[in-house]
Amino acid sequence: MKVQSASEFGTGVGTLLKITLAPMIWAFHFVISYGATAVWCEKLTATGDTVTLQMSLIGVTVAALLGIVACGVVGWRGWTMGGYGEDGHTPGIGDTESRQRFLGHASVLLSVVSFIGVIFVILPVLMIGTCR
Repeated sequence: MKVQSASEFGTGVGTLLKITLAPMIWAFHFVISYGATAVWCEKLTATGDTVTLQMSLIGVTVAALLGIVACGVVGWRGWTMGGYGEDGHTPGIGDTESRQRFLGHASVLLSVVSFIGVIFVILPVLMIGTCR
């Protein structure tokens, strides 16, 4: 029985990080947005003013969206790098090129879902008028 090494599979920490980074940004954005809103409304403001909170969270949201777009661009490059079958052979399931294309494609799709998720997370925070 042949034992295959991790490099043979092409799934190292860096490769898996490319796929999971956009959803992690979305998750951190979710925690920051709702956590900051809860703390702000309960502890930090007596007047119920949310303008400062909303402006701060808009900045966090822009940073999160830029990070997700960067993840999508990296995934897009991995998805479209090289040619598919241009050298005369069709890549198979075990081919490194096919694996990299799949991981790039998955990264792009997860980036799109994460981008939409960040937008939906920030909408309620932007729509609140006051904390009370």
